[in-house]
Formats: sequence, structure tokens, C-alpha cells
Amino acid sequence: DGEILIFGGHGSPSPDQRLGEIPYIKVSDLRAGHVNINPTNMVPIALAKKYWRSDKSNLLAYDLLSPERASKNIGEFCMLMPGQESAVLTKEIIIIRTNTDLFDQFFLLWALTLTEVVSQWERIVFMQTNREDVGKRLNEIIIPVPSSRKIADGLSYDFRKYYINLEKARRDFVDSINNSNFKHHIHLGI
Repeated sequence: DGEILIFGGHGSPSPDQRLGEIPYIKVSDLRAGHVNINPTNMVPIALAKKYWRSDKSNLLAYDLLSPERASKNIGEFCMLMPGQESAVLTKEIIIIRTNTDLFDQFFLLWALTLTEVVSQWERIVFMQTNREDVGKRLNEIIIPVPSSRKIADGLSYDFRKYYINLEKARRDFVDSINNSNFKHHIHLGI
């Protein structure tokens, strides 16, 4: 019904093009619910715009990312945090976003991490070593749909609290470093 949008990743620049300022996110960078930016995999802005086919990535804070193929972690989701929207995603990653007022990204992550939902991925993914693209079969995944936004927000409260507090802690840390009398060389993955 269009309540959940699914996009493919941008593409995969060759290793010799990975010298720039825009993060290039590979499947291996998606771990433990987080997008871990590798400062050794960055592409120039001009190349990023080529892969985006625009001046912007079309990524939004709190988008959900998952490997779609070529990984044992297909169906495990990570949340793109504020400040990480300007990135090039390998084509082996899918982006999932809500398109309804009934529930938000935090509820969507809550629903997609339910044991019953995760087990559905095993059914649609081939179990050979070199996994195929899950393609349209991901549309077979069934998630619970709340009857109201209030119920959705209640169920996903701890997910929202965790990621919002994580972002607040990151901002507070960056502000303290930036306002320090001392200079630090630190890459915070944003």
C-alpha cells in the first residue's frame, strides 16, 4: 500500500576512486544496529553526485539499512544517524523508510527485529555461500501493523529512546570537543 518505501543502494566505486570526503558505506560497515563509517573508504563529492544522480544522496536520518545480497547479515537492520545522510551506499544495501503517519522508523525497526520477522528472512534467502539478490522476495516479509500511532509509539519507545539518546550524547560530545581549549584529532563517523 506504499506505507513502506524500499530503495536500492547507489553503486560501488572502484577502490582507486575511494579518496575523498564522502563516506562510502559497504555491507561490512553495517554492524550491531549502527552504520560504522570507515574513514579509509571515502569518495570525492563529484563522484558521490554521479552515484546519487543528484546533488544529494536521498538518504534521511533514521533510514533503516540492511544488506540485500552477498552477506550473511541479510535482514539485519542498522539505523542511519543524523549527520550520516551524505553517503554513498554500495548497491548491495537496501534502504527502508516509512511512508505513513501510523508508525515511524523506530516502530519499523522494532517490528523488523522481532524474532518472528527475522526468521522470515531465512525463508527467502538462499543458503549457499555466495548469496543471491533477495530481489522482490523481501516484499513477502510480514510485519505487525499497529492500530494507532499511540500503540506504535508505545511499543517502540525503547528503540526511540536509545537512538535519540545516542544522538544527543554524540552531539554533546562533539560540542564539548569543539569548545575545548585543547585540539583533538578524532573521527566520529559522521
